Amino acid sequence: MASKRTGLGAARHFLMVTFEIAPEDEAEFNEIYDNEHVPNILRVKGVHGVIRFKDAAPNAAGWLVYSALYLLERADLPDTPEWKAASDTGRWAPVMRPRLKSRQRRLGPVVAAALPVASMK
Repeated sequence: MASKRTGLGAARHFLMVTFEIAPEDEAEFNEIYDNEHVPNILRVKGVHGVIRFKDAAPNAAGWLVYSALYLLERADLPDTPEWKAASDTGRWAPVMRPRLKSRQRRLGPVVAAALPVASMK
């Protein structure tokens, strides 16, 4: 009998997006990403979590490198109208997208995960 997966454990796919941003845009980038963009994306049914990362040092060109790992129930979720509407809501699309450099996107299946039960609350 298969068990029902809930919380982060229900994520069968991931989307990783990596951005380069100018150091002078960092504060506004983080404020908009954390307070608007992530909450909007988390409202999309099938999004089970978002984890953000920052590289330890700027890249060779001096840009700051940030990545976001979205944990998803379905691989097609980032291409749905619901995702696009959530992503275009607020200041993310008009204010931050034009300032982002070298956006890279990776999508694939989650093949293994080990998360403590306490971290899924």
